[in-house]
Amino acid sequence: MSSLCFYVSSITNAMRGKEILEKNGIRAHISRLADENIKNGCGYCVFVYSDFDEVEEILHSSGIRIRGTKKMNDAE
Repeated sequence: MSSLCFYVSSITNAMRGKEILEKNGIRAHISRLADENIKNGCGYCVFVYSDFDEVEEILHSSGIRIRGTKKMNDAE
């Protein structure tokens, strides 16, 4: 199963994003990952396993800026 990591600008936004997604019935979790390609971010990301387009729309409409994304596989 693959997941998508949405990099956000702060741990606060990661926590807000997770809470908002879960209120919308989307399971999510937070992790800290370093990615040299993501600029101006804190290294925190919100992981989801499905509904990637819907998640992006929910985060944007909630005012959470996405700094970048990264697709992850089970092996990572």
